[in-house]
Amino acid sequence: MDSGILNSIGGLGLFLLGMVILTTGLKELAGDTIRRMIARFTTSLPSGIATGAVVTAILQSSSATTVTAVGFAGAGLLTLSQSLGIVFGANLGTTITGWIVVLFGFEFKLGLLAYPLVLLGVMLNLFARKRIAAAGLAVAGFGLIFIGIDSLQGGMSGLANGVTPESFPQDSWTGRLLLIFIGIGITLVTQSSSAGMAMALTAVHTGTISLAQGAAMVIGFDVGTTFTALMASLGGSVAARRTGLAHVFYNLVAAVAAYFLFPVYIWVWNHYLNQGDVLSQEIGLVAFHTLFNCVGLLLIVPFIGPFSRMITRVVPEAVNDQTERLEESLIQNPNVAIEASRSTLIDVFQRVLAVFHRLFTSEYDPVKIQVELKQYHATLETTSDYLRRINISESDAETLRCYQEVVLALDHIQRLMRRYNDLERLEVTRKVEQLSQIADKLATLITQTDAALQDYSVVVDEQPLEHFWLELDQNQKSSRRQFTEVATKTGADFDMLLGQLDAYRWLSRISFHLWRGVHHLQKARIVTSVINPEQAKELQPDDSIEPSM
Repeated sequence: MDSGILNSIGGLGLFLLGMVILTTGLKELAGDTIRRMIARFTTSLPSGIATGAVVTAILQSSSATTVTAVGFAGAGLLTLSQSLGIVFGANLGTTITGWIVVLFGFEFKLGLLAYPLVLLGVMLNLFARKRIAAAGLAVAGFGLIFIGIDSLQGGMSGLANGVTPESFPQDSWTGRLLLIFIGIGITLVTQSSSAGMAMALTAVHTGTISLAQGAAMVIGFDVGTTFTALMASLGGSVAARRTGLAHVFYNLVAAVAAYFLFPVYIWVWNHYLNQGDVLSQEIGLVAFHTLFNCVGLLLIVPFIGPFSRMITRVVPEAVNDQTERLEESLIQNPNVAIEASRSTLIDVFQRVLAVFHRLFTSEYDPVKIQVELKQYHATLETTSDYLRRINISESDAETLRCYQEVVLALDHIQRLMRRYNDLERLEVTRKVEQLSQIADKLATLITQTDAALQDYSVVVDEQPLEHFWLELDQNQKSSRRQFTEVATKTGADFDMLLGQLDAYRWLSRISFHLWRGVHHLQKARIVTSVINPEQAKELQPDDSIEPSM
């Protein structure tokens, strides 16, 4: 019996190690591509559910899928309903692990074949390059999973004489509750519902527990994951806390449905589905797991609107915390961290635009604006520090490109803010009709840009900004002559002439940084809309220098 316990513990450890290695390999192989797919294909609640289920089935990690959804929701790339769809779909996707264990571990018995799989995977990881090496890691993890199941199965077979279904709470209403709590405890200890599922399937296969007892424990496994999700979300962003709370509520709804569905399912299984022992008890267990997750979806999806509003009321938006999206937990997920940084920059950019709009169109309080800009500067510094900590593989060209675009956008926003230090140019602008007209046009463009940035799903049309700056840049020589001629004819003060020339340069630089800020924020999008070739043609000046005047 002692050897049976040790084999069971060792088998569980190998299974967990295999899951970790498999998930790591799959993330390295296709993680960034899949994260971009999440944003690209999640356009509604149903598509979110489908995407969450498929991605979780591919990555074999619901936490990786959930973290991505939380990050994109916090950045504004996904609505709350869409992100909840991904989370609910991820829950459904975890049931695939049970089917893999049943089909390949018990039905096809890949235990012996798993050993050469591990060797093959290790050799690929040691001697191949990049993506093939990552694939090798995934293959090795896949093999370890079934070696672990084989060891777990052997260990529990050795316990069969001493541990029987009678050793566990019996199939009654109170007995099921006790078994659910046992399942919760196993999940809290192993931090993996998949490990609990593997244990339950193996125990049912060896006759250590009955199908009914295993089904009750499976309910507990799902409930146990909610505690992990809730604890992980505490202290996180608003999006993380909302997602954690929604995950808990959804799993509790599914668990309550499963608890009352339980006796009906067992009766149908015993009287209709399992006639002649065509289907194994393990298939019955994993089918129950899939069934009650589907029932949970059917119960909550029709009420997703009220449900989302309830979650929003319970966890309201943070007040005046522009850096709230920049979560430390997202640093290991470059695409999501970059999108969170981009979203933060858009927020600051809009506020800076509002400051310049006030400068051009109304009276303003210099002291109040200085306080505002100081806060925005601090936010940009925090964002800059956050960006420095993001590590991106050189082989991931698309993510690296998005990162560079975000850094360039940050630079232009900072330089735009520095233009506020030249307020004497504004006084000259207001006194000269030609300059005042330029400022009015610029204020209109600022209003239009700010309105377009309000809707995250809309690609801002940067052409009006580009054309406006190009017009100012191309007209600089003629404008200089015009200002000089007018000053000569009217006998204007020489300092006034220099002030007018400086004011023209000031307006041109503001328009340049406005355009380039929008340009880089658009280019940094994880998902870009399809545009026609004519719209794609654009001037790409050197961003490292100011426009010459």
